[in-house]
Amino acid sequence: MSATINLFVRDSEQLWISFFLSTTEVGYYKIALAVINLISIPITPFISTTYPQITHFAGAREWKKLRSLLWRVTLITTALTGGVTLVLVLCGHFVLYFFYGAEYLPAYPILIILLIGYGIANILFWNRPLLLALNRPETPFRIGFYSGMIKVLASLWVIPTFGVLGAASLLSGYLGISVWLIVTGGFRRLKQLEKKYPETVTA
Repeated sequence: MSATINLFVRDSEQLWISFFLSTTEVGYYKIALAVINLISIPITPFISTTYPQITHFAGAREWKKLRSLLWRVTLITTALTGGVTLVLVLCGHFVLYFFYGAEYLPAYPILIILLIGYGIANILFWNRPLLLALNRPETPFRIGFYSGMIKVLASLWVIPTFGVLGAASLLSGYLGISVWLIVTGGFRRLKQLEKKYPETVTA
C-alpha cells in the first residue's frame, strides 16, 4: 500500500506536468530527477545494513545503542549527502551541459529545489525502518497517505500557477515534511518504549 501511495504521489509528477504544462517541462523535470539520483548512490549500502541492526537493538530493548546508531548513521549520511549536494549546486550546470546538452540547462533550478526534499529523505533514510522495528508500520502509511493527498490536491492549483518549479517545490516539500513527521513519530514511540521497558544496566 505504501508503494501504491508513492506511485500515485511521487511517480505521477511527470503526468501532472504534461497535463498542465508541456512535454518540454516534462523533459526538464525528468533530467533533474535523473541527476538527483546521484545523491542516493553513497547511501545505498547503508540501507540494507542498518535495518537489521535497528531491529536487533529494538528487539533487545537496547535503547541507548539504538539512539547511538541512529545518531552516527545520520552524521555519516549528512556528510555524504552534503558533499554530493555541494558538488551539484556548484557544478550542476556543467553536469547538465556535459551529459545532456545546453538545451537542458533550464533543469538546473528544478534540480536545486528537489535537492532539498531528496536531501532530507536521504539523510533520514532510516525513518520507516525505525517505526517498523518499533512495531508501528501503520504510522508511515498514514503520514504518507494524508500528506500525499494534500500534495495531489495542491498540485491542481500550484502546477498551473507556478509551473514546473511549483511541481518541484511540492514534491520537495512533501518529501521533507513527511519524512520529518515520520522521524518525529519514531522518536515519540521510542520514548514511550523507553519508559515502559527501561533498559537494564549490567555491571
